[in-house]
Amino acid sequence: LKELGVQDSKNLNDQRIIQIAKQIKDVIPFSLLTLHNEKYNNMQQKGMSQGKLKALLHNQAINSVLEKMSPEKPDAVLIDQFAQEGVYYNYLKSQANIQRENVYFSTKGESVHIAVAAASILARYAFLLRFEELSKKAGFPLTKGAGPKVDECGAKLIHIHGEDSLTRFVKLHFANTDKAKALYRKKYKA
Repeated sequence: LKELGVQDSKNLNDQRIIQIAKQIKDVIPFSLLTLHNEKYNNMQQKGMSQGKLKALLHNQAINSVLEKMSPEKPDAVLIDQFAQEGVYYNYLKSQANIQRENVYFSTKGESVHIAVAAASILARYAFLLRFEELSKKAGFPLTKGAGPKVDECGAKLIHIHGEDSLTRFVKLHFANTDKAKALYRKKYKA
């Protein structure tokens, strides 16, 4: 993985992430789960926190990778810590198959272990592919991140596809959503 350039994805641009991901996706066992915006928004509106969503998806992905590796077992499972261990397992208390054996949590896991860095690269790659797909559905290039350009994209989405379309394109509870709506009213309704 090191020879292929795997490292903390925050140190790589999108093009390099795509190059590396294409090389490693057929070499290492992994599980990639995508929670599309519509489902995310629905679950979030029902009161599910981002932390719980991440915990559920992490546990599901871990189970899937362990199944792919079976009968082999890894020496350890390292989670790039997004919640304290006790909180993580509390989020999973209603789940049937919770992985606890040799599971460790590390802040900045990408910079600590190459397997976490590889997982992050694959996740970013999937994000980039999904973003490209959403841009095609929008009919124009969408902007990643936050800030005025993202607000402009949101306003344009509303103008072209209607406010109800936002649930397919954005995480509704993010501040950019309200900014985009306000910008739309100012720019297109004036």
